[in-house]
This record gives sequence, C-alpha cells and structure tokens, in this order.
Amino acid sequence: MTKAIAVVAHYDDAVIWAGGTIKRTLSLGWEWSIVTTCAEEEHRRKYFTEWCESVGARPVALLFKDHPDGGPFSQNGRRVLCAAIRDAVRSAAPDWIFTHSLDADGEYGPHPNHTEAAEAVASLADEGTLGVSQVAHFAYRRIYGLSGVATAGRLEASHYLQLDYEELRWKAEWCETANGVEFRDPALGANTWLKKLAWPCPNPEAFVGNGLRLPSPFARR
Repeated sequence: MTKAIAVVAHYDDAVIWAGGTIKRTLSLGWEWSIVTTCAEEEHRRKYFTEWCESVGARPVALLFKDHPDGGPFSQNGRRVLCAAIRDAVRSAAPDWIFTHSLDADGEYGPHPNHTEAAEAVASLADEGTLGVSQVAHFAYRRIYGLSGVATAGRLEASHYLQLDYEELRWKAEWCETANGVEFRDPALGANTWLKKLAWPCPNPEAFVGNGLRLPSPFARR
C-alpha cells in the first residue's frame, strides 16, 4: 500500500492545494494522513477533522499559532515545530510527503505559516530524519491582483493531476464550506481571505520537488 502525508499550515490548505489529489489517490488504495500545524481554534479543527474523515484520511491537528503577519518562525519556534512535524511524519511512515511551496511568493503570495511548514519539512528531509526523501511541494502562482487573487499551476511544476468535473465540484463545495467557517468567525468580521482568493480551486493540481517522481495518476512534464 502506498502511504502519503500532507503537512499543511491551515485547516483548509489540504483541500485547496491537494484535495483532488488526496481524493483520487485514496480511491486507488493510497493511505493518507493530513497534518495541519495551526489548529488553535475549535471551529477550524472541527472542519479539518470532518473533511479528513469524509475522505478517509487520518487527521493530525497541531496547535501552533496562526499568524499571517510577521516573519516565519516569529511566533512559532522552529525547533519545536520541526520536532512536532518529525514525530507526525514518522508515525505515518509515508512513501510521499506533500507540503507548501518553497518559492518566496508561496501559492498566492507569501504567508509565514506556509513557509514554516515548507521549510520544516525540507530541512528535516535534508537531514534524513523523516525516513523519506521524496517531498512534493505545491506549485502554484498568483494570476491577478491582490484585490482578487486566483491561482494556477506553475509552468515549472514537474507533476500535474487534472481533476474531473465531479472532483472539482466536490472540492469547490468544501472550499465554500471553509468560506462559511471564516465568515462566521467574529475575529475576522466577515472579511474572509477566501473571498480575496476569488476561486480557490486550482485545476490541475501541481507539484514540484528535487528528483520528484510521483507515480500514476500524476502526469509528468
């Protein structure tokens, strides 16, 4: 059995950037664990757990700080975060690890928590402490301005997964549910970042990594 793990910053990141990949490969017999590093709020943990259980993935919620402002590791200790991710990955014993982009502009613009997850996974993989060297980083780019940001796969992505209509419809429904989670959050004042992202369902889903050789159903450039 092929095992995979996604290490993401937020409760909805796995859905947005790799939801179709997770759903498709689960149907092919893969086993998935999903780690979210910044799951302090109970209502976001609830969404995360419900989504994981709906597809048959194992949820792992870590309670680090969600901080869109400030630099990476300015509010979450690098060593503590790396240790928590290392423990989660080792317990899953995956063949493949999926995580955020190492590009300075991230998936749609810089986000400290995304960078934390990506750098932690990359450094642990380089050290050889994860037991796996194949890391697939999300490979997306922003395609129009900050008042309404959409994303598409980067041209330099090495692997793609084209979603079919039902997979995209399913993914869009969960993204809309996430928008509702944030809309009802009094701390945000009904100003959700998902509205700014415009249509958070990139298709195809895209990945890149040094020496990455993802098997079928992924298409390689």
